[in-house]
Amino acid sequence: MLFIGRVIGPEAAGTGMIAIAAFMLVDPVGATLFPDALVQHRALGRRHAASALSFATLVGLVAGIIFAACGPLLADWSANPEVTWLCLTLAPLLPLSAFAGAASGLVLRDQRFALLSARVLIGQPLALLGGLTLAWLGYGPWAMIVNQVVATLAAFLLMLVLGRVPLRPMLSRAALAELWPVAIPQVTAVCVLVGRYRLFLVVVGLMTTEAVLAVSHFAFRMLDAALVMVWQATGRISLPRLCALQHDRDAMADAYGDLAQLQALLGMPLAVGIALVAPDLVQALLGPAWAGAAHAAQVAGLAAVLTFLHGDPISLFVARGKARWNVYVNLAALLVPLACLLIVQPRTPTMVAIAWAAQSLLLPPVLIYVVLRELNRPLTWLLARIAPALVATGAMTATVLALELTLRLSAWMELVVAAVLGGCVYVGVAMAMLRGQLPRALSRHPHPEPATA
Repeated sequence: MLFIGRVIGPEAAGTGMIAIAAFMLVDPVGATLFPDALVQHRALGRRHAASALSFATLVGLVAGIIFAACGPLLADWSANPEVTWLCLTLAPLLPLSAFAGAASGLVLRDQRFALLSARVLIGQPLALLGGLTLAWLGYGPWAMIVNQVVATLAAFLLMLVLGRVPLRPMLSRAALAELWPVAIPQVTAVCVLVGRYRLFLVVVGLMTTEAVLAVSHFAFRMLDAALVMVWQATGRISLPRLCALQHDRDAMADAYGDLAQLQALLGMPLAVGIALVAPDLVQALLGPAWAGAAHAAQVAGLAAVLTFLHGDPISLFVARGKARWNVYVNLAALLVPLACLLIVQPRTPTMVAIAWAAQSLLLPPVLIYVVLRELNRPLTWLLARIAPALVATGAMTATVLALELTLRLSAWMELVVAAVLGGCVYVGVAMAMLRGQLPRALSRHPHPEPATA
């Protein structure tokens, strides 16, 4: 999206984002309905898997019809008739995405991480190629739509061909009833989690210009492009591992501490690093027209560091049979930024970022308390686990700040030097704190049994 946005410019990117944001607001309803429930269920059978795939696809089909019907309304709201056709192009993707989402739960249960990674390693380069091709040909917002189309089709085809999932349609009420206790609260939580950003963008669009909307979005995407990898990767490891240990609370606590350490080691340096080099990053990747994204990215990046203090509570709550807690957490994460928007009334990307970052400042202390209570562990236990990340990130920050104060290089050269030296310092200090060992979370652990007949 960053590369496509640079080619088509802020105005066209803002138009494309209206359709993309609406699509991503609807897509989680089908795509995230069953994955976590399929991983968490202790005695998963083929009837559970087939019923989940069939029901999710039907939900996606209904969502596609509703989304297509809402296209003209979005076009009228944005005063841009082209939005109708953008939405009609995206609507058929919803049932395909729903099927792929349910199938990914079965693949995750078997911990087939290579196939899960292929959706990004194969799908994203193809999507970028298609989007950039249309951008260079002058198709404006359609470049962003093609990017989404290719990415969704690639994920669907990979799950269909290589997922080893049951393809015979089935709708067993009994099987679905066993999945609902996790599926319903979890899909609600995920819809709020994913939808809160899209809804946030919609509200920002009502308050500001399309250019401010596009610049703010690209600032957040520049950060999320790195941080989402951490959250998704550690979440995929955490969920099956914690679910496999749901019968042993002490073992689950030890595993959670290891996973919290891994997440902090991966996430903290990325969040701080992007905040430190954001001006050079924006100048190098996007150009001067997007300069406002730098300060917004710095605000959001520094606030995001706090979200790596408490590990992965989402997976913990699912494993503990308390998936409804994720609904409460994500509702709070939705309401806090929206309330800040109403208070701040932003007119610049930096003010938009302040409103968005409010959740990262207010929620982590609460989540730390809840997680420690659930695991029956003290705060010192958690701080000891994430200490390598805290110390190494501090050393990296000091190094990069010293470089920025002494060097006067081009944006590209300063970016490269800061990344290389800062990264070397971080890895060196982190490995010293870990006594030369890899994080324990990367070792083998038990996982739930695969689906049976």
